[in-house]
Amino acid sequence: MNITQKPTLIDIEASKNPSVDESSLATSKKTDRVIEFDYLRGLAIVLIVLGHSVTNTNDGFPVWLENIVRGGTGIFVFISGFFFHHVFAEGFDYRRFLSKKVKNVLIPFFAVSLFAIVVKWLVFMFVGDASAGEALAQCGELLLQGFVLFPHWYIPFIMATFLCAGLHLRYLHLPLFAKLSLLVMFSVVSLVIHRPEGNANVLQSLVYFTPFYLFGMLYSQYLDWMKQHYRTFLVVAIITVLTTVYLQTSVFVHIGGFHKAAFEWGGIDLQFIQKMGWCILFIGFCTNCVGPTLGKHLVMVASISFAIFFLHPLLGMMWGNTKYILLNADYIQPNNTVLYSLLSSIVLFMFQFYGTVWLIGKLKPLFGSKSRLLIGA
Repeated sequence: MNITQKPTLIDIEASKNPSVDESSLATSKKTDRVIEFDYLRGLAIVLIVLGHSVTNTNDGFPVWLENIVRGGTGIFVFISGFFFHHVFAEGFDYRRFLSKKVKNVLIPFFAVSLFAIVVKWLVFMFVGDASAGEALAQCGELLLQGFVLFPHWYIPFIMATFLCAGLHLRYLHLPLFAKLSLLVMFSVVSLVIHRPEGNANVLQSLVYFTPFYLFGMLYSQYLDWMKQHYRTFLVVAIITVLTTVYLQTSVFVHIGGFHKAAFEWGGIDLQFIQKMGWCILFIGFCTNCVGPTLGKHLVMVASISFAIFFLHPLLGMMWGNTKYILLNADYIQPNNTVLYSLLSSIVLFMFQFYGTVWLIGKLKPLFGSKSRLLIGA
């Protein structure tokens, strides 16, 4: 596998000026477009929606496959860390950085949540047979969690991560040994604290996902070195993914993500290790295996990835409520076979993912200049 690139002007200038060190080169190069990470961002949102499309979890869907498609959030955080260094670190302005994140992430979160709470209120009444007051009380309980639609726990967490930007900037200026030591230390902590129950503890999520963010920053800061030594990382990543999937599926038998209270013992989080390996594997795939057609599609998906993330749960809720009504009316019967689980998961993914892409295409012209504020694209 070959991940080389043509010499840039910076490479030529460095050859003329030996006093330019590797760290400054890494800092200078971060303004260059890294197309494989555009592809990776598109691939990451595909994986996240896939994880939300599993039918018959714990009963019919292949365990080994579920352990692969679940937990894609770590890859999303890795990408976010990469772009923090690659785009924002040089000439960093904390207020401008944070205001941009509020505008592009937090405000769309509130806008979609407001719409979703109205939808939830109607669902509680007409599907759950609750009174208007009972439905309103249930909506209030949802609001107290900090998020209305189940995947949106990510927004309070990632905003907390953005608030730590000053610390992340200081991390980038530490000696390499100190940076690697902190990465290892946070990784060990993540292995034992796991993700929070119901993803409701923002601080626990912040601690758990910090290694992905740090790894992404380091990958950007030492991008050329990482490319030169990619084959070694690839071999380690393949062994890591195969080993952890086998252990989680056949030895310790744990399905999907690891969730618990932070200070309870629940074993070693194998999904954390697995998804670290997938960060490396997906980079190789995006660098060497993506042709022009797929690449164009992934770039399009990446450009609306936050809107897909914000809106796809609405379609998932529509699917779930429809299935609930049909089951209760005996129009369809439960089916837990492997074939049904796989086919229905594929159909659900297509409905959620490309239904959301279609919806975004309709909403963007409708909302015009307010589209990014309202739906994130």
